[in-house]
Amino acid sequence: MKIILRITIFVICVFTFLNALVFVGISVYHSIHAYLMIIEGHMENRPGIYLAEALDAFLLAIVFIIFAIGIGKLFFPDSKLLMNIQFSWLNPKSFSDLKGILWEAILTTLVVLFATMVVHQMNDLTWNLLIIPAAILLIAIAL
Repeated sequence: MKIILRITIFVICVFTFLNALVFVGISVYHSIHAYLMIIEGHMENRPGIYLAEALDAFLLAIVFIIFAIGIGKLFFPDSKLLMNIQFSWLNPKSFSDLKGILWEAILTTLVVLFATMVVHQMNDLTWNLLIIPAAILLIAIAL
């Protein structure tokens, strides 16, 4: 049973890291697309929105990376690969430590997402947009 759990956690970590790489690819795509619009002079297409979306995807990739490394360090503390990854802020000793680190990263991501959504819907602002700031407030209070 222990080996099945270890394999399952390993698969979770690997696929979470692969998800992070996909988000990095999406971010690079949005960034290059925005730069090409700027170079070609298509400012009416609002390339800043693509740059903000790229930033949001990069932050989401960081959340996935933090999750993959954190879970790996919790379940595989003797792993040589994970021992080489040393960040002073990413050494969780428990799920509570990892949760705190993830919540801070998620808060930052939500702030950028909210700013991007406001710019996207500048001409058609609705009350639905207030859900994200409310979520940010609740997570910040809980943190």
